[in-house]
Amino acid sequence: MEILINLGIGKAVTVAPGTRLPIAFDVEWNDPDGVHAKGAVAPWLPKESGLHVTTLTVTVSGQTAGEKVKLTVAEYARDGSARVKDVVGEDKVGNGTKVDYTLTGLVSLFKDKSYRAEVENFGTTTVTVEKAFLKVAR
Repeated sequence: MEILINLGIGKAVTVAPGTRLPIAFDVEWNDPDGVHAKGAVAPWLPKESGLHVTTLTVTVSGQTAGEKVKLTVAEYARDGSARVKDVVGEDKVGNGTKVDYTLTGLVSLFKDKSYRAEVENFGTTTVTVEKAFLKVAR
């Protein structure tokens, strides 16, 4: 497998209760083919359709014990205007402390779509995504 992108965030972001937020990756360690677009809510744009391994790791603080956040890799129209579907996602229930969560999946990505990593907060308090990392391999 070849790592297509290896990304991170340079500053923490907050996710208000009841909202879903795309993670704006602003640090690139690996993107030799220009798969990761530049911009405020930069998606990645596969050059080839096929199965890809995606791994999203986040460090979340402020999550109330027993409340959940959801990590998601979402598919959008190529221009990024409309979410098509979630290709992989998982609910994560907090324990009241800072927690590292990981979402990994083997997913079909298509070259005529774009993709974003997102965090949805189902809790009653604002949570902070202190760190986030994304790797996509094919």
